[in-house]
Amino acid sequence: MTVTANPTTDRLVSTVERLWPGRSVELVQGRRRTPRTQDLIFVPSRSAPRLLVPAGRPAAAASGLRRFSRALSAKERAVRLIGSLALRARAEGLLADRIRITHPAVARDSIEQHLSGILDTEVVVGLGVGTLRANQKPILQVFDRRGRCVAYVKVGDSRLTAGLVRQEGANLSELGDHNWTLLEIPELLHLGRWNDLELLVISALDTAIRPGSGGLLQPPLAPLDELYDRYDEGSAALATTAYWRDLRSTADRIEDAGQRAAYDEALERIERGRGDDVVRLTAWHGDFAPWNLGFRGGRLQLWDWERFATGVPAGLDRVHYVVHTSTRAAGFSDQVLDTALTSPYAGHPACPPAEQDLLAGLYLASLAARYLIGSQGAQGEVLRPTTRTVLDALARHSRRITAAKGAR
Repeated sequence: MTVTANPTTDRLVSTVERLWPGRSVELVQGRRRTPRTQDLIFVPSRSAPRLLVPAGRPAAAASGLRRFSRALSAKERAVRLIGSLALRARAEGLLADRIRITHPAVARDSIEQHLSGILDTEVVVGLGVGTLRANQKPILQVFDRRGRCVAYVKVGDSRLTAGLVRQEGANLSELGDHNWTLLEIPELLHLGRWNDLELLVISALDTAIRPGSGGLLQPPLAPLDELYDRYDEGSAALATTAYWRDLRSTADRIEDAGQRAAYDEALERIERGRGDDVVRLTAWHGDFAPWNLGFRGGRLQLWDWERFATGVPAGLDRVHYVVHTSTRAAGFSDQVLDTALTSPYAGHPACPPAEQDLLAGLYLASLAARYLIGSQGAQGEVLRPTTRTVLDALARHSRRITAAKGAR
């Protein structure tokens, strides 16, 4: 039975059509396949999809659920384990919502054939289903004949996402040149174009079921310190740094006059009040959050490096971690954001309160710059409410930290 689509499934069908060019692709509800067809199964359902897993490959389908991040609750971990065991026991027949691919007698290469050549082994793929956002891109899980997840593939399918994919490839190449003690980072396996898509192929990290020690709000400090020590560039007055000049120049790229003025005024207040403050310059991951990390064998596993940058103030990752953990749990509101920015979890024993206060302001400036540019154009519409909230927080915080400096 053919079923009706919605915006999420429309995008998935369109993605599958690009990954299996020259095939007929449709949403179906039913388990009976005909010759020359291939099914991708919605897990847990088409109405609330999290994954598309390959039908007829129970080990691969089960492996698709066994990716654990620190963000998962105990209940979510248990559900994944139970679902994985059920799929391995061939319970996929209970899942009727599918995308069906019908292959013609002669067809162009598919993504599976292309990746089989890159990885030098026969593979099948599944797809992750992410939340709608401006930089959303297809993420593929790649499985070998035994059903092991051997790689992940990020697919740049627009000008924006293709640029992010290329940037992450360059970042992983740089990071892979170092020997890490406390960090485990995916290996870059391939970066290149296929048809009109940019493909980043990286190794799969074997994640552990347990989330690691400590509360969810506490960012792991020692692995971050290893990253910061590796990329330490010394210290300098804030207003003299390339990092600050780049933030100031962002105003020239903001199309909305009101937002441009609000952003520029906030940075002017910070520079006037704290521009002479000396900051330590190093690196940041750029999206350091529980859903991008796990723990295994005493090491922090860290993925999604597309926003990695150097020459930035040390500690931005701590603030990002607490802000995004808090706002995911309680919503992206003014109150939640302000509370997270002053949370003791965002601090560090070696960072005095005044420095931490400035760091929170610099984090907001960095985040506002990212959102103000990312929310422009039709693709960025989903970001606009969050952009307004971050820009308002930057205005409030810039006033507060400069007033506090003057009162000391």
